[in-house]
Amino acid sequence: MKKLTLISAVLACALCTAPALAQDLPPIAVYVTGDVPDNEKKAFGTIMLSTLVNSGKYRGIERSESFLAEVDKEHVKQRSGAIDDSQISALGKQFGVKYICVADITKAFRAYHVSARIIDVETAEVPFIGETSSPLKTMDDLKDASDKVVESMFGGGIVPRRKKTGMSIGVGGLLSTDFGGGIKWNSSGGMVEMPYYGGGAYLFLDYKYAQVSVAYSTGGGKWDSPNVHPDSLFDMSRSSVSIGVFGKYPFAFGEFGNIRLYPLLGADYELSIAGQLLRSNGSKYVFGSGDKRHEQAGDLSALWFKFGGGADFDVSDAIYLRGELLYGIRTANKFENDGVKESTDPGTSTETRLGHGLTFRVGAGMKF
Repeated sequence: MKKLTLISAVLACALCTAPALAQDLPPIAVYVTGDVPDNEKKAFGTIMLSTLVNSGKYRGIERSESFLAEVDKEHVKQRSGAIDDSQISALGKQFGVKYICVADITKAFRAYHVSARIIDVETAEVPFIGETSSPLKTMDDLKDASDKVVESMFGGGIVPRRKKTGMSIGVGGLLSTDFGGGIKWNSSGGMVEMPYYGGGAYLFLDYKYAQVSVAYSTGGGKWDSPNVHPDSLFDMSRSSVSIGVFGKYPFAFGEFGNIRLYPLLGADYELSIAGQLLRSNGSKYVFGSGDKRHEQAGDLSALWFKFGGGADFDVSDAIYLRGELLYGIRTANKFENDGVKESTDPGTSTETRLGHGLTFRVGAGMKF
């Protein structure tokens, strides 16, 4: 019982002294200027203030918004576009600030140079200064730049490093279509279209400017032709596995950069692993010809070239939602190529038709 009483007393003492210790820390404010929109400046200032406070060296001020508004007003007055340290120090004294961290963001080539200095309001001296560079395209870039600037000012070990690889993994569902493809006869204008509609699931691995995906889908479609009797056309059912590789280039939007839009361009190989073609009378079509006649769903496999775009929305620092829409053009599959080769009508020229279609994917990803 005495031990419990002693532990309780120690905890109570710690809880009472923690606020007092925090009040002993010098107050600091962060002001950001430079070649980025106001929303990004605000976000970077908030992140950097959090980084400085979490370092255990400073505490934030209660009237930070009012202080920053006054600095902005003074900045507007100085039509040169710059505000010197003495002016910031004078404003800091009015608001009871001991230190002010001024971060300046300058665009250089295809990246941004981020520099920061901490000003002692009483003496206008600069005891700490640091710098880094960053593409500043995403919220993660802002956080990473803040960490690196603070570490540059105070040395390693001040900021707990966020373990970021720039990679993420996710899962989702998809809908896919192939509006055509098939074979056409040049001399008579005839053709056979081979539409397909399906759905399934996919996994993806994402690394900033690249994406690799593996998908499974199943579906089918009724073949169509304006000059072929319906009894000679097929109902197709098929399951496939697709492996895709895409390039992407994200652009951050939103007040805190939590929305990323990106174009996509790449290739997707669709491997048919099961399927069949049924005639209107219910009989099954057998792929191939001659001594190679066998049921071969792989004859419907094909390479797709796709382009489109997507959007990511951060739910948290680690989790995001994703939506993508792609348009693709399909090369001829083996079934179509064999159909052209086996054409025996001397008066008819046959050729394959390129397939084309849409793929819509939604999913969720996790950064690591």
